[in-house]
Amino acid sequence: MGKRIPMDQAMEAARITPNDSIYAKQNKYGYKINVNHPQIRPLYERYKEHIGEKILSDRQRLNFECLIYQMIERKKTQHE
Repeated sequence: MGKRIPMDQAMEAARITPNDSIYAKQNKYGYKINVNHPQIRPLYERYKEHIGEKILSDRQRLNFECLIYQMIERKKTQHE
């Protein structure tokens, strides 16, 4: 087994940077929302519980993302 290195060094070596945005980095799945963001994760977990699924299909995930975009638009119009 190899020597342990700090997480930031491991991420740098792997060229992985944390994503602080609610928007996902470009990915092969086409997902636009970062479900690991602290503001999104609780909504994502609640959505999965609401539909009774532990793992979402692509269609379910895209539906969740549409709901998030609707929430963002609603907040924009409330603040205008």
